[in-house]
Amino acid sequence: LLNVGGNIRTVGNAGAEGELWKAGIENPDTENEEKPYIEYVKIAGESIVTSGSYQRFYIVDGKSYHHIIDKDTLMPAEGYLSVSVICKSSADGDTLSTALFCMDLEEGKLLVESLPETEAMWILEDGRKVFSSGFSKYTEK
Repeated sequence: LLNVGGNIRTVGNAGAEGELWKAGIENPDTENEEKPYIEYVKIAGESIVTSGSYQRFYIVDGKSYHHIIDKDTLMPAEGYLSVSVICKSSADGDTLSTALFCMDLEEGKLLVESLPETEAMWILEDGRKVFSSGFSKYTEK
């Protein structure tokens, strides 16, 4: 298991019995000390990568400005607190999570559904979670 700040890559299983690796997806509400993770996933041989607005940012006149820039407005992208992607390649997941962060939700869902072995979870600005069709097979039961 490799954890490189927002990018987690698993190789094989977590143990001799074939256990899956358990990874927590950080809660973008960083002040919620009772719930540091918003979702848990179990994976083996895959990556889970999250792009979010809640770690790299600064505040000017009460407005938060983060590092994920919308190419059309040249301002921080709006609509999500975070986007997490499960796929084989950590590099692909990193690219895709950032791209999805800058896309309309329906357009992003269509893109994810068109990609093999790829799932995503969006955390909307109001805290609601939206999942691609196959994401639940990775969530802890």
